[in-house]
Amino acid sequence: MRIVSIDSSFGSRLLVADADLGSRVTLKTLSCAEQPDSRRHAESLGVMLAEALRDPGVADRGLDAVVAATGPAPFTGLRAGLVTARALGRARGIPVHGVPSLDAVARAALDRFADGSAAVLVVTDARRREVYAARYRARGADDVERMDEPAVLAPDAAADLDGVDAVAGSGAALYPQIAAGRPVLAPVSGDARAQCRIALARLAAAGPGAVLPAEPLYLRHADVQPPTAPKRVR
Repeated sequence: MRIVSIDSSFGSRLLVADADLGSRVTLKTLSCAEQPDSRRHAESLGVMLAEALRDPGVADRGLDAVVAATGPAPFTGLRAGLVTARALGRARGIPVHGVPSLDAVARAALDRFADGSAAVLVVTDARRREVYAARYRARGADDVERMDEPAVLAPDAAADLDGVDAVAGSGAALYPQIAAGRPVLAPVSGDARAQCRIALARLAAAGPGAVLPAEPLYLRHADVQPPTAPKRVR
């Protein structure tokens, strides 16, 4: 199964891989690209995708699916990644599957634990001096279980969330007080490889023909809003 995985939770990340589904997901990377600028998704994703699809190791056969990050993440970047994924899916006639960005960060962090019962708090940059936050446990070798729903929190409120063995995500690097002495793992906002593993694990559990929802999870309104109607002057 050949998959394109797109993450635009902060910068732009793109991965093309062949997947083997056994007792756990095995991925063979065929092409990957990354650019760290959080304001150049529209300019970078199309170029990255075109270059990846021209790679001889990728162009030898067709794609089977696209996986995209669904957030929570800043509005513009998240939208650019999802639009790119949907355009590719429509052009190639293949399904587009969504995976929340925090889930992918959690999976990357939980890979560091031999103990399957470990729990991790994921906090990523939500701007405005806030973080997106949720707590996770592992579900098997490739998936995760969310302990609470993602929320937008002040760093001090995120630091008060307990019952975890480590903290992960870009928010932990921005606001060290959240970790409060706990180890910090995977200080990123998303992970294209981990989200691919999660998608495949969930599709295998759901059965043939399943599609993972790819609707964006914003958690707050866009910074720019359309103007309201002008007030009437009497």
